[in-house]
Amino acid sequence: MHHCWILPDHPLREQVETFICNRYWLNFNACLRTLPRLLIAVFDDEVLVAACGVQLADEQRLFSQTYLNQPLHAYQVSSRPLPAAEQLAEVGSMAALAASYLPHLFGAVVKLLGNIQRSAVIFTATRALQKYFRRIGVALTALETAQISALPESVRELWGSYYQHQPVVLAGWLTQGSVFEQLATTPVAAATKLPEARV
Repeated sequence: MHHCWILPDHPLREQVETFICNRYWLNFNACLRTLPRLLIAVFDDEVLVAACGVQLADEQRLFSQTYLNQPLHAYQVSSRPLPAAEQLAEVGSMAALAASYLPHLFGAVVKLLGNIQRSAVIFTATRALQKYFRRIGVALTALETAQISALPESVRELWGSYYQHQPVVLAGWLTQGSVFEQLATTPVAAATKLPEARV
């Protein structure tokens, strides 16, 4: 199993984008029109098995901020305020062939974001992924409920059934024995539908 960054000029960029979009269509009938500049892909030998998008908070506004009622710095995660934008990343557009690949995807997120000095992550998770976290004993901080009403009316239909799966904005730390390091080494638990998409 190996992982890597997939930038816009990567030869596998189209394959990874298609993989993510297809998983969202299958799970939610959701149509993803654009994906972040940064993608992470996980391969089992040469087979693409999981992927996600990454947005850096110091480059542009995070998609999850659409759902938040306060500025990012006003939120506490495990009794600590979220860090400055230079240390914060958003993970989204997560997709996997099966739940057994989720720990490998989380492990890739921890390693690659750690390499670029990100200490915390924010993301939006459906009910199924929230249950997955609870089953394996990982406690993340819920920031807000993700409401479809926060989106412009012109794009709501693109999300298909996604908002019927009760998505919530979550956050966690990537460093010092964090919950995400636990996820990367936790035995696989069963899960069904996967989390967040982006327009």
